[in-house]
Amino acid sequence: MPNERRCAQLAAWGSAWLAGSVAFDDVLDAVTGSGRHVGGPGFGPGPNPVGTALAEWKRAGTSVLVLALPVPGDIRGLAGPVEFRTAALTAGEAVFGRDFGLTVLPGRDTPSSAGRELIWHRAEVGELPPDPVSMADAEHDLAESIRDTASLFARRGITSWLSDIAPALSDARRAGERLHLPASHPPRGVRLIAQAERLSAVLTVVDSDDTGQLTARAVAEREQALAPLRLAVRRALLAGYNAAAEDLSRPVSPGGPVPGSSRPGSAVRTPPADRGGPAAGR
Repeated sequence: MPNERRCAQLAAWGSAWLAGSVAFDDVLDAVTGSGRHVGGPGFGPGPNPVGTALAEWKRAGTSVLVLALPVPGDIRGLAGPVEFRTAALTAGEAVFGRDFGLTVLPGRDTPSSAGRELIWHRAEVGELPPDPVSMADAEHDLAESIRDTASLFARRGITSWLSDIAPALSDARRAGERLHLPASHPPRGVRLIAQAERLSAVLTVVDSDDTGQLTARAVAEREQALAPLRLAVRRALLAGYNAAAEDLSRPVSPGGPVPGSSRPGSAVRTPPADRGGPAAGR
């Protein structure tokens, strides 16, 4: 998978499926990718925890899925019992529909070519805590953080280390070209995700810099300077992946299309029972 944010992928692709814009199997392919996916806490026996969850969300009347991206010190949008919230905080992501939420953590390595086992956690939730972040606000905050961070680095003269990781940075800036989103995802959300993913990849390169050129004090200064940008990037990802939910919450103009509704001519294939879809358990 070009993007390992599996709960984010589930929020985008699952919302598209609930709106009738993509096929059930397309969601599973986008979310699961490689790896052996198993149901962990909160799941009963079944062939595919993601497919099972999607089917149950649809039966419960879920119209759109909502992503949370918690980090230590900022768990806005996170709900559920403490065990689930702890798992979601470790994963850095969770996705919620009506009645319950999911998160996913790596398990053991498997001897097959499937790669590492991935364990999905499920928990019943009530009403989600409000975490309003609109695409407009996220765009503004991201642009402002980019300007402020660049200006701060220039003033403090702490940009010399960039030349040491220039090749990796060049590749990281192409991260936004490797998105895998449904065609029905709101275009503004796609653009926001692309920009945020590029910056996220750049921050990952910076975090992995082991050139040894910086003193401990310089590293601390760099981290302090990057903190507002990290927050803006995370909030931009949140707004971008939750674009379908934002569209759905907008008032509908008379005679206009329903936000988040499926495109004309879109079809949803009935998912086979062995993939955990609505046909399962009949």
